[in-house]
Amino acid sequence: MSVKRSLSKTYSEALTSKSFISRLRKEPNELRKKMLLLGYVTSRLEKKKQSIFLVGGQAVETYTAAQFTSGDVDVTTSDSATTEKVLESLGFKQIGMIWLNEQLGVAFHIVGDFVPKRPRTMRVGPYTARIVGVEELIMDRLSAAKLLNIPADYEKAKVLYDNFKKQIDMEYLRKTAKGKNVEDSLLRITETASR
Repeated sequence: MSVKRSLSKTYSEALTSKSFISRLRKEPNELRKKMLLLGYVTSRLEKKKQSIFLVGGQAVETYTAAQFTSGDVDVTTSDSATTEKVLESLGFKQIGMIWLNEQLGVAFHIVGDFVPKRPRTMRVGPYTARIVGVEELIMDRLSAAKLLNIPADYEKAKVLYDNFKKQIDMEYLRKTAKGKNVEDSLLRITETASR
């Protein structure tokens, strides 16, 4: 049986919250577990005419297939209150700034109420999830590397660029880099890109 069929039989949009969490607890792959959870939350929010987007460290982890890992799932949403209600229905409890599901060992961090400029859509089993565009993520990492002096974020931006350079809108990237004052950092990653 193929993985796709197996996932579709295990997970479906019709699952109740309790059934979904029960199945998700058995998921051995942490990245897939987080992405299936995000997909399920996305489907629940879409029924309420709301949206959610993966951003930050978890987006880097997703784009790099876990080359870099993240502790929590950073998201933006069109409506924090509605998103919090969906998370509560899945057994999440608010602890400070994060929402934690102890059974799953997964934490969500709602970092804002905004929609990324160039989101991408990805299929995760039977679900659809939205993720910040790779160009925005590269800019975010270059800004953190330069302005907040976080050298590891420069390496993340470089890996993202290397992995997606054929799909990246370079004109948009250059324009955004100029606006964020990270043109020099962008030039470094493009000049040293893997062939």
